[in-house]
Amino acid sequence: MAHGNESSVDELLVVATNRALYLQSTKERIRWDALSKAIWAEPILTLTLIDDTGQVVGERVVELGRATDLPAAIHDRVTDSVIVSERADLGDGAAAMLVARRNSDSGQITWSVVLEAGLDPSDPKLMARAGMELAQLRTALGI
Repeated sequence: MAHGNESSVDELLVVATNRALYLQSTKERIRWDALSKAIWAEPILTLTLIDDTGQVVGERVVELGRATDLPAAIHDRVTDSVIVSERADLGDGAAAMLVARRNSDSGQITWSVVLEAGLDPSDPKLMARAGMELAQLRTALGI
């Protein structure tokens, strides 16, 4: 377990356990597989949150007063939740990231297709190609 304090008058806790990150200021519990990335630029920790499909759904910015080993622990746990992350060529210059992550509570593996910026997720041809690439990767890996 790692912890730090937000730099506020109340010294609110930020705690990293083996299953989640706890933010006392917002009373949030964020599973590791629900974090796309964490950027540490002392004293600011910026967390990018994703949904179960891998799409960005929000951001949390935390100013840490005393970080100790918290940023490194967060990095390790987010990285450890990723089983596979592979770029797939979808043709015509389009690409997507195919990502498998392990839910830090249940252990269940979820797959997501994250299209490059500017691509339309409602394009049936594009999504069909992404689905084919995902199926091939899953078959190749046996996951």
